[in-house]
Amino acid sequence: ADCLLTRLPPVSYVSARSFALERGATLAIETLRRRLSAAGYASVSQVSGPGEFALRGSLFDVWPMGTELPVRIDLLDDRIDALRHFDPETQRSLTAIDALRLLPARELPLDADAAREYRRRFRLRFSGDVARLELYRGVSEGIAPPGIEYYLPLFFPATASLMEYLPADLVLAVDAGLEAALAASWQALGARYEQYRHDLERPLLAPEEICISP
Repeated sequence: ADCLLTRLPPVSYVSARSFALERGATLAIETLRRRLSAAGYASVSQVSGPGEFALRGSLFDVWPMGTELPVRIDLLDDRIDALRHFDPETQRSLTAIDALRLLPARELPLDADAAREYRRRFRLRFSGDVARLELYRGVSEGIAPPGIEYYLPLFFPATASLMEYLPADLVLAVDAGLEAALAASWQALGARYEQYRHDLERPLLAPEEICISP
């Protein structure tokens, strides 16, 4: 029920920042580096967590979001010679795979244009001296302050629902308790909003702004 209620980034945002790599394909390292950075991945010296990538000689390591293990891309000149999962603790290569699909590292953009639009919408939505708030300043500096995902609607002109990510011909099996679960989740959202809405250091979006009504 909570997943159905939650507003998601537009499908176009996720699609534009998702791409696939496969064994034998040509790979331009600098192009890949820029695409990963644009998708929110962090460049590190050694990959140890999701959303990170590292280039070490002919090896390109990346930990895609949504996967249990990182992947090591073995390059032969400008061609992908092998793709293997590896253990982040020991750095030992594990199972070989033929292809890899990468999703964005974040559900919201933090580039300069996106940050500018976020700040504009933030000022329109909330009154007072918002420039002093970490939620406002942090995004201006290109970082993701804790809890920024609750302000996702301020990053986009419009949001999407889970249904927009699913195939049009999907067959849904709906549990008899779904309607009650949706109502309970919506009531809990309203209660949390009423409890914390007066916090001047962390102004909140209303439930209908961050979620879709039942």
